[in-house]
Amino acid sequence: MRALVPVLSIALLAAPAFAARVTGLSVTGDPATVTVEIDGPVETVKLFALDTPPRLVVDIGGADAARRIATSGVPGSATSTRARIGPFDADTARLVIDLPRPMGLGAAAIDGHALVLRLSPVDAAGFAREIARGRHPVSTTMLAVDFNLGDDVMGGDAAASPPPPKRPGKRALVVIDPGHGGKDSGTISSLGGYEKNVVLAIALAAADVLRRDGQVRVKMTRDDDTFVPLGERVAIARAAKADLFVSVHADSAPNPDAHGASVYTLSETASDVVAARLAARENQADVIAGVDLRADAPEVGDIMIDLVQRSTMNVSVGFAETLGTSLGDRIGFRGEFHHFAGFRVLKAADVPSVLLETGYLSNDGDARLLESAAGQKRIGEGIARAIEAHFAKSR
Repeated sequence: MRALVPVLSIALLAAPAFAARVTGLSVTGDPATVTVEIDGPVETVKLFALDTPPRLVVDIGGADAARRIATSGVPGSATSTRARIGPFDADTARLVIDLPRPMGLGAAAIDGHALVLRLSPVDAAGFAREIARGRHPVSTTMLAVDFNLGDDVMGGDAAASPPPPKRPGKRALVVIDPGHGGKDSGTISSLGGYEKNVVLAIALAAADVLRRDGQVRVKMTRDDDTFVPLGERVAIARAAKADLFVSVHADSAPNPDAHGASVYTLSETASDVVAARLAARENQADVIAGVDLRADAPEVGDIMIDLVQRSTMNVSVGFAETLGTSLGDRIGFRGEFHHFAGFRVLKAADVPSVLLETGYLSNDGDARLLESAAGQKRIGEGIARAIEAHFAKSR
Protein backbone atom coordinates (compact mmCIF):
# COMPACT_ATOMS: atom_id res chain seq x y z
CA MET A 1 0.00 0.00 0.00
CA ARG A 2 2.93 2.33 0.59
CA ALA A 3 3.69 2.49 -3.12
CA LEU A 4 0.08 3.23 -3.98
CA VAL A 5 -0.64 5.62 -1.16
CA PRO A 6 2.39 7.83 -0.47
CA VAL A 7 2.20 9.66 2.84
CA LEU A 8 3.71 13.11 3.27
CA SER A 9 5.85 12.99 6.39
CA ILE A 10 4.44 15.29 9.13
CA ALA A 11 6.27 15.92 12.41
CA LEU A 12 3.73 16.66 15.14
CA LEU A 13 4.30 19.00 18.02
CA ALA A 14 4.72 17.84 21.57
CA ALA A 15 1.50 17.17 23.47
CA PRO A 16 -0.37 20.41 24.13
CA ALA A 17 -1.37 21.35 27.64
CA PHE A 18 -4.98 21.56 26.50
CA ALA A 19 -7.05 19.85 23.84
CA ALA A 20 -7.43 21.59 20.52
CA ARG A 21 -11.07 22.15 19.65
CA VAL A 22 -12.49 20.93 16.35
CA THR A 23 -14.33 23.91 14.89
CA GLY A 24 -15.29 22.79 11.39
CA LEU A 25 -15.29 20.06 8.76
CA SER A 26 -15.48 20.21 4.98
CA VAL A 27 -15.05 17.95 1.95
CA THR A 28 -14.16 19.36 -1.47
CA GLY A 29 -13.24 17.99 -4.89
CA ASP A 30 -13.06 14.52 -6.38
CA PRO A 31 -10.84 12.77 -5.37
CA ALA A 32 -11.73 14.46 -2.14
CA THR A 33 -9.84 16.77 0.16
CA VAL A 34 -11.05 16.57 3.74
CA THR A 35 -10.31 19.58 5.97
CA VAL A 36 -10.72 19.43 9.74
CA GLU A 37 -10.55 22.92 11.22
CA ILE A 38 -8.89 23.09 14.64
CA ASP A 39 -7.86 25.89 16.98
CA GLY A 40 -4.46 24.56 18.07
CA PRO A 41 -1.87 21.77 17.80
CA VAL A 42 -2.81 18.11 18.24
CA GLU A 43 -0.81 15.18 19.63
CA THR A 44 -1.23 12.36 17.11
CA VAL A 45 -2.97 11.43 13.88
CA LYS A 46 -3.68 7.74 13.25
CA LEU A 47 -5.54 6.09 10.38
CA PHE A 48 -7.11 2.77 9.48
CA ALA A 49 -9.38 1.53 6.69
CA LEU A 50 -12.62 -0.44 6.79
CA ASP A 51 -14.65 -2.16 4.09
CA THR A 52 -18.36 -2.79 3.38
CA PRO A 53 -18.81 0.06 2.85
CA PRO A 54 -15.30 1.49 2.22
CA ARG A 55 -14.25 3.98 4.88
CA LEU A 56 -11.16 5.69 6.21
CA VAL A 57 -11.07 6.35 9.94
CA VAL A 58 -8.75 8.99 11.38
CA ASP A 59 -8.21 9.31 15.12
CA ILE A 60 -6.91 12.75 16.14
CA GLY A 61 -5.27 12.60 19.54
CA GLY A 62 -5.34 15.70 21.73
CA ALA A 63 -8.44 17.06 19.96
CA ASP A 64 -11.85 17.84 21.40
CA ALA A 65 -14.82 17.18 19.10
CA ALA A 66 -17.58 17.63 21.65
CA ARG A 67 -19.84 18.97 18.92
CA ARG A 68 -20.49 16.34 16.28
CA ILE A 69 -20.15 17.64 12.71
CA ALA A 70 -21.12 15.90 9.48
CA THR A 71 -20.95 16.86 5.81
CA SER A 72 -23.72 16.09 3.34
CA GLY A 73 -21.48 15.49 0.32
CA VAL A 74 -21.94 17.02 -3.09
CA PRO A 75 -25.64 17.08 -4.06
CA GLY A 76 -26.38 14.89 -7.08
CA SER A 77 -22.87 13.47 -7.29
CA ALA A 78 -22.42 9.72 -7.60
CA THR A 79 -18.81 10.06 -6.50
CA SER A 80 -19.49 12.13 -3.42
CA THR A 81 -17.30 11.60 -0.36
CA ARG A 82 -18.85 12.32 3.02
CA ALA A 83 -17.27 12.80 6.41
CA ARG A 84 -18.32 13.08 10.05
CA ILE A 85 -16.40 13.78 13.23
CA GLY A 86 -17.15 13.38 16.90
CA PRO A 87 -15.62 12.28 20.22
CA PHE A 88 -14.05 8.82 20.39
CA ASP A 89 -12.81 9.16 23.95
CA ALA A 90 -11.91 12.00 26.31
CA ASP A 91 -8.71 12.83 24.42
CA THR A 92 -9.47 11.77 20.85
CA ALA A 93 -11.67 13.02 18.03
CA ARG A 94 -12.63 10.38 15.47
CA LEU A 95 -13.08 11.35 11.81
CA VAL A 96 -14.92 8.85 9.61
CA ILE A 97 -14.69 9.35 5.84
CA ASP A 98 -17.31 7.47 3.82
CA LEU A 99 -15.84 6.65 0.42
CA PRO A 100 -17.72 6.19 -2.86
CA ARG A 101 -14.91 3.86 -4.02
CA PRO A 102 -11.60 2.54 -2.62
CA MET A 103 -9.27 5.40 -1.74
CA GLY A 104 -6.22 5.91 0.42
CA LEU A 105 -4.37 8.87 1.88
CA GLY A 106 -2.36 10.57 -0.84
CA ALA A 107 -1.02 13.50 1.19
CA ALA A 108 -1.54 15.13 4.57
CA ALA A 109 -0.58 18.41 6.18
CA ILE A 110 -1.29 20.13 9.45
CA ASP A 111 -0.89 23.48 11.13
CA GLY A 112 -2.52 25.11 14.12
CA HIS A 113 -5.68 25.84 12.17
CA ALA A 114 -6.45 22.75 10.11
CA LEU A 115 -5.64 19.14 9.33
CA VAL A 116 -5.91 18.60 5.57
CA LEU A 117 -6.12 15.11 4.06
CA ARG A 118 -5.95 14.54 0.33
CA LEU A 119 -7.40 11.22 -0.83
CA SER A 120 -6.18 9.22 -3.82
CA PRO A 121 -7.96 6.37 -5.66
CA VAL A 122 -6.49 2.88 -5.23
CA ASP A 123 -7.47 -0.47 -6.70
CA ALA A 124 -9.22 -3.19 -4.71
CA ALA A 125 -5.97 -4.99 -3.89
CA GLY A 126 -4.38 -1.79 -2.64
CA PHE A 127 -7.36 -1.02 -0.43
CA ALA A 128 -7.27 -4.55 0.96
CA ARG A 129 -3.62 -4.04 1.91
CA GLU A 130 -4.52 -0.79 3.62
CA ILE A 131 -7.19 -2.59 5.67
CA ALA A 132 -4.62 -5.22 6.62
CA ARG A 133 -2.22 -2.56 7.94
CA GLY A 134 -4.62 -1.77 10.74
CA ARG A 135 -4.43 1.40 12.78
CA HIS A 136 -1.16 3.23 12.10
CA PRO A 137 0.30 6.71 12.65
CA VAL A 138 0.08 9.31 9.91
CA SER A 139 3.22 11.40 10.03
CA THR A 140 2.63 14.88 8.56
CA THR A 141 5.05 17.79 7.91
CA MET A 142 4.39 20.50 10.40
CA LEU A 143 3.99 23.77 8.60
CA ALA A 144 5.76 26.73 10.18
CA VAL A 145 3.14 28.56 12.21
CA ASP A 146 2.86 30.36 15.52
CA PHE A 147 0.05 28.88 17.59
CA ASN A 148 -0.01 31.94 19.83
CA LEU A 149 -1.01 34.40 17.14
CA GLY A 150 -4.58 34.71 18.40
CA ASP A 151 -7.66 35.12 16.23
CA ASP A 152 -6.71 38.35 14.51
CA VAL A 153 -3.53 37.18 12.80
CA MET A 154 -4.27 39.28 9.74
CA GLY A 155 -4.33 42.58 11.56
CA GLY A 156 -2.30 42.28 14.75
CA ASP A 157 1.06 43.50 15.92
CA ALA A 158 3.91 42.59 13.62
CA ALA A 159 5.84 41.33 16.62
CA ALA A 160 3.25 38.57 17.03
CA SER A 161 3.85 37.18 13.55
CA PRO A 162 5.90 33.99 13.16
CA PRO A 163 9.58 34.54 12.39
CA PRO A 164 10.48 34.15 8.74
CA PRO A 165 11.82 30.65 8.01
CA LYS A 166 15.32 30.40 6.53
CA ARG A 167 16.74 27.45 4.68
CA PRO A 168 19.61 25.91 6.65
CA GLY A 169 23.14 26.98 5.74
CA LYS A 170 22.17 29.80 3.39
CA ARG A 171 21.50 33.49 3.58
CA ALA A 172 17.84 34.31 3.05
CA LEU A 173 16.76 34.93 -0.55
CA VAL A 174 14.39 37.71 -1.58
CA VAL A 175 12.89 37.97 -5.06
CA ILE A 176 12.17 41.58 -6.00
CA ASP A 177 9.58 42.00 -8.73
CA PRO A 178 9.38 45.34 -10.59
CA GLY A 179 5.83 45.41 -11.97
CA HIS A 180 4.91 45.64 -15.67
CA GLY A 181 7.70 46.03 -18.27
CA GLY A 182 8.12 45.72 -22.02
CA LYS A 183 4.84 46.13 -23.90
CA ASP A 184 3.04 46.67 -20.58
CA SER A 185 4.00 50.18 -19.48
CA GLY A 186 1.68 50.28 -16.48
CA THR A 187 0.21 53.62 -15.59
CA ILE A 188 1.42 56.89 -17.14
CA SER A 189 2.26 59.59 -14.62
CA SER A 190 0.91 63.13 -14.59
CA LEU A 191 4.43 64.19 -15.57
CA GLY A 192 4.57 61.81 -18.54
CA GLY A 193 6.70 58.99 -17.10
CA TYR A 194 5.91 55.26 -17.22
CA GLU A 195 5.26 53.11 -14.17
CA LYS A 196 7.42 50.29 -15.56
CA ASN A 197 10.50 52.54 -15.51
CA VAL A 198 9.80 54.06 -12.10
CA VAL A 199 9.34 50.74 -10.30
CA LEU A 200 12.36 49.18 -12.04
CA ALA A 201 14.56 52.03 -10.78
CA ILE A 202 13.22 51.64 -7.21
CA ALA A 203 13.62 47.85 -7.28
CA LEU A 204 17.19 48.12 -8.58
CA ALA A 205 17.99 50.65 -5.85
CA ALA A 206 16.74 48.20 -3.22
CA ALA A 207 18.73 45.35 -4.79
CA ASP A 208 21.89 47.48 -4.85
CA VAL A 209 21.67 48.13 -1.10
CA LEU A 210 21.04 44.47 -0.30
CA ARG A 211 23.91 43.27 -2.46
CA ARG A 212 26.26 45.86 -1.00
CA ASP A 213 25.37 44.90 2.59
CA GLY A 214 25.57 41.18 1.81
CA GLN A 215 23.10 40.04 4.49
CA VAL A 216 20.43 38.82 2.05
CA ARG A 217 20.66 37.25 -1.40
CA VAL A 218 18.65 38.97 -4.18
CA LYS A 219 17.01 37.79 -7.38
CA MET A 220 15.05 40.02 -9.76
CA THR A 221 12.12 38.94 -11.90
CA ARG A 222 13.37 41.50 -14.40
CA ASP A 223 16.28 43.92 -14.40
CA ASP A 224 15.55 45.62 -17.72
CA ASP A 225 12.55 46.65 -19.83
CA THR A 226 11.21 43.13 -20.33
CA PHE A 227 7.64 41.90 -20.05
CA VAL A 228 7.23 39.01 -17.59
CA PRO A 229 3.80 37.33 -17.29
CA LEU A 230 2.22 37.31 -13.85
CA GLY A 231 2.33 33.53 -13.55
CA GLU A 232 6.01 33.50 -14.50
CA ARG A 233 6.81 36.01 -11.76
CA VAL A 234 5.29 33.64 -9.22
CA ALA A 235 7.12 30.69 -10.79
CA ILE A 236 10.47 32.49 -10.56
CA ALA A 237 10.03 32.96 -6.82
CA ARG A 238 8.98 29.37 -6.27
CA ALA A 239 11.71 27.87 -8.45
CA ALA A 240 14.34 29.90 -6.60
CA LYS A 241 12.91 28.70 -3.25
CA ALA A 242 12.64 32.33 -2.23
CA ASP A 243 12.13 33.24 1.41
CA LEU A 244 10.31 36.46 0.47
CA PHE A 245 8.72 38.00 -2.65
CA VAL A 246 8.32 41.78 -2.96
CA SER A 247 6.43 43.15 -5.97
CA VAL A 248 6.93 46.89 -6.56
CA HIS A 249 4.30 49.05 -8.30
CA ALA A 250 2.95 52.59 -8.49
CA ASP A 251 -0.75 53.47 -8.45
CA SER A 252 -3.02 55.89 -10.27
CA ALA A 253 -6.52 57.23 -9.65
CA PRO A 254 -9.07 59.47 -11.41
CA ASN A 255 -8.83 61.84 -8.44
CA PRO A 256 -5.50 63.71 -8.76
CA ASP A 257 -5.54 64.39 -5.02
CA ALA A 258 -5.18 60.67 -4.19
CA HIS A 259 -1.67 60.11 -2.89
CA GLY A 260 0.52 57.96 -0.66
CA ALA A 261 2.02 54.49 -0.55
CA SER A 262 0.32 51.28 0.57
CA VAL A 263 1.21 47.61 0.88
CA TYR A 264 -0.96 44.60 0.12
CA THR A 265 -0.94 41.02 1.30
CA LEU A 266 -3.09 38.23 -0.06
CA SER A 267 -6.79 37.86 0.63
CA GLU A 268 -9.54 36.82 -1.75
CA THR A 269 -11.72 39.43 -0.03
CA ALA A 270 -10.41 42.95 -0.57
CA SER A 271 -10.09 45.14 2.52
CA ASP A 272 -11.64 48.14 0.78
CA VAL A 273 -12.99 49.39 -2.54
CA VAL A 274 -9.65 50.87 -3.59
CA ALA A 275 -7.89 47.55 -2.95
CA ALA A 276 -10.49 45.68 -5.03
CA ARG A 277 -10.15 48.12 -7.91
CA LEU A 278 -6.37 47.97 -7.84
CA ALA A 279 -6.20 44.16 -7.75
CA ALA A 280 -8.64 43.90 -10.65
CA ARG A 281 -6.50 46.26 -12.74
CA GLU A 282 -3.12 44.71 -11.91
CA ASN A 283 -4.47 41.20 -12.54
CA GLN A 284 -5.21 42.17 -16.14
CA ALA A 285 -1.53 42.72 -17.01
CA ASP A 286 -1.30 39.44 -18.92
CA VAL A 287 -4.42 40.31 -20.93
CA ILE A 288 -2.71 43.48 -22.12
CA ALA A 289 0.23 41.44 -23.37
CA GLY A 290 -1.90 38.71 -24.96
CA VAL A 291 -0.71 35.94 -22.59
CA ASP A 292 -2.71 32.71 -22.37
CA LEU A 293 -3.92 32.81 -18.76
CA ARG A 294 -4.44 29.07 -18.80
CA ALA A 295 -0.66 28.70 -18.78
CA ASP A 296 -0.46 30.07 -15.24
CA ALA A 297 1.43 27.86 -12.80
CA PRO A 298 -0.81 24.82 -12.27
CA GLU A 299 0.41 24.36 -8.71
CA VAL A 300 -1.66 27.39 -7.72
CA GLY A 301 -4.69 25.13 -7.92
CA ASP A 302 -3.17 22.37 -5.81
CA ILE A 303 -5.30 21.27 -2.91
CA MET A 304 -2.56 21.87 -0.35
CA ILE A 305 -2.33 25.56 -1.30
CA ASP A 306 -4.92 26.83 1.17
CA LEU A 307 -3.22 25.25 4.15
CA VAL A 308 0.27 26.38 3.19
CA GLN A 309 -1.04 29.91 2.64
CA ARG A 310 -2.27 30.10 6.21
CA SER A 311 1.36 29.96 7.30
CA THR A 312 2.93 32.11 4.57
CA MET A 313 0.24 34.77 4.88
CA ASN A 314 1.14 35.25 8.54
CA VAL A 315 4.78 35.84 7.58
CA SER A 316 3.66 38.19 4.77
CA VAL A 317 1.66 40.26 7.23
CA GLY A 318 4.66 40.49 9.55
CA PHE A 319 6.86 41.78 6.73
CA ALA A 320 4.17 44.27 5.62
CA GLU A 321 4.26 45.84 9.07
CA THR A 322 8.07 45.94 9.07
CA LEU A 323 7.97 47.60 5.64
CA GLY A 324 5.58 50.24 6.95
CA THR A 325 7.95 51.06 9.79
CA SER A 326 10.93 51.31 7.44
CA LEU A 327 9.17 53.53 4.90
CA GLY A 328 7.38 55.71 7.45
CA ASP A 329 9.83 58.60 7.30
CA ARG A 330 10.64 58.20 3.59
CA ILE A 331 7.25 58.41 1.87
CA GLY A 332 3.67 59.34 2.78
CA PHE A 333 1.03 56.63 3.20
CA ARG A 334 -2.50 56.31 1.81
CA GLY A 335 -4.33 56.30 5.16
CA GLU A 336 -3.80 52.83 6.65
CA PHE A 337 -0.63 51.48 5.05
CA HIS A 338 -1.52 47.77 5.08
CA HIS A 339 -4.41 46.42 2.96
CA PHE A 340 -5.59 43.04 1.62
CA ALA A 341 -6.53 42.01 -1.94
CA GLY A 342 -6.40 39.06 -4.33
CA PHE A 343 -3.36 39.94 -6.45
CA ARG A 344 -2.25 37.04 -8.63
CA VAL A 345 1.45 37.76 -8.04
CA LEU A 346 0.91 37.16 -4.31
CA LYS A 347 -0.33 33.60 -4.79
CA ALA A 348 2.94 31.70 -4.47
CA ALA A 349 1.53 29.72 -1.57
CA ASP A 350 4.85 28.71 -0.06
CA VAL A 351 6.59 32.10 -0.49
CA PRO A 352 5.61 35.00 1.81
CA SER A 353 4.68 37.84 -0.55
CA VAL A 354 3.71 41.50 -0.55
CA LEU A 355 2.83 44.03 -3.23
CA LEU A 356 4.03 47.56 -2.55
CA GLU A 357 2.32 50.51 -4.21
CA THR A 358 4.95 53.22 -3.82
CA GLY A 359 2.54 56.09 -4.47
CA TYR A 360 0.20 57.63 -7.05
CA LEU A 361 1.74 58.63 -10.36
CA SER A 362 -1.51 60.48 -11.08
CA ASN A 363 -0.63 62.86 -8.22
CA ASP A 364 1.94 65.54 -9.09
CA GLY A 365 3.60 65.43 -5.67
CA ASP A 366 3.96 61.66 -5.62
CA ALA A 367 5.06 61.62 -9.26
CA ARG A 368 7.86 64.11 -8.60
CA LEU A 369 9.15 61.95 -5.76
CA LEU A 370 8.83 58.64 -7.61
CA GLU A 371 10.42 59.91 -10.82
CA SER A 372 13.37 61.57 -9.13
CA ALA A 373 16.65 59.70 -8.69
CA ALA A 374 16.81 60.83 -5.06
CA GLY A 375 13.27 59.62 -4.35
CA GLN A 376 13.87 56.27 -6.03
CA LYS A 377 17.06 55.76 -4.01
CA ARG A 378 15.36 56.73 -0.75
CA ILE A 379 12.41 54.38 -1.29
CA GLY A 380 14.66 51.56 -2.52
CA GLU A 381 16.82 51.87 0.57
CA GLY A 382 13.69 51.76 2.78
CA ILE A 383 12.60 48.53 1.10
CA ALA A 384 16.06 47.03 1.57
CA ARG A 385 16.22 47.97 5.26
CA ALA A 386 12.81 46.37 5.83
CA ILE A 387 13.97 43.15 4.16
CA GLU A 388 17.13 43.03 6.28
CA ALA A 389 15.18 43.71 9.46
CA HIS A 390 12.67 41.01 8.55
CA PHE A 391 15.30 38.31 8.25
CA ALA A 392 17.31 39.57 11.21
CA LYS A 393 14.46 38.30 13.41
CA SER A 394 15.37 34.70 12.60
CA ARG A 395 19.06 34.97 13.43
